[in-house]
Amino acid sequence: MVGICRTTTGRWLLGVVLAVVVLLPLAAIQLEISPHRVTLGTVVVTALLLIGTISLPALLFAEWHGTDE
Repeated sequence: MVGICRTTTGRWLLGVVLAVVVLLPLAAIQLEISPHRVTLGTVVVTALLLIGTISLPALLFAEWHGTDE
């Protein structure tokens, strides 16, 4: 049961990381990003960067923890 949970979590995290990798350049190119004012593009890119910075280490630690046990 623990192995199934760990595999599912790893797949979810991998999906999130891949989605961020694909959507971040797309959002940066298609949406307006301004350092002087808050725009939709700024909010979307910031959210994607935050999600990526949380999910990538979580994926690495989940895989590393899975190989230890």
